[in-house]
Amino acid sequence: MRVLFVHHDANSGDGHVGRAFSALGADVVVHQVCTGPGSPVGSPDLPDPTAFDRVVLFGSRWSVDDPAVAHWVEPELEMLRSADRAGVPVMGLCFGGQILATALGGSVGRTAHPEVGWCRVDVAPEGEAAGIEPGPWLQWHFDAFTVPPGATELARSIAGPQAFAAGPHLGLQFHPEADRAVLEGWIVDDLDQLVDAGHDAASLMDEADAHHVDAAERAARLVRRFAG
Repeated sequence: MRVLFVHHDANSGDGHVGRAFSALGADVVVHQVCTGPGSPVGSPDLPDPTAFDRVVLFGSRWSVDDPAVAHWVEPELEMLRSADRAGVPVMGLCFGGQILATALGGSVGRTAHPEVGWCRVDVAPEGEAAGIEPGPWLQWHFDAFTVPPGATELARSIAGPQAFAAGPHLGLQFHPEADRAVLEGWIVDDLDQLVDAGHDAASLMDEADAHHVDAAERAARLVRRFAG
């Protein structure tokens, strides 16, 4: 299995999700969009998704509709529509789920209930069948997506939809990849968001350690289901 990982921020990590794909023997190719810590400047040149069996989109501190990232968001939307036409399954994590929803006809906007920390989600019967579990999952988002037309909502929280399935694609609002190392990378750029949300970095790290084994197992089950 050849898998494309698209990382949007310079300090993005693949954590539990990366290890789960490695355990399956996947050949993972990493594409980095932005290379400067905290910078929205990124490359609009993206790989051809039809050269891969699966595509995984990771998170970002930026909003899909932020003009500062339009120079790479627009080409990525076209890449995702190309993957959809070719039937290449895409899994989007947080921002990745938001840009996937947008590519498929959904929308993204500020939620009245931003989530930061380890939270459980309410899973629909269709979500259970698709391998979505209640968690807790690491959340770090201020935006939320709508479920694209024709897609099925799999889970939700007070913030809005938490997961959807659209054909072979899976959009998630949470971060199954998150472990201590991933969080340490985010905090390089995003400590301001954490402080503004009233959270303490050390406590978030301690929770990541406490959830490490269970979160890894949940992520592995999710990846196995997505990898088919």
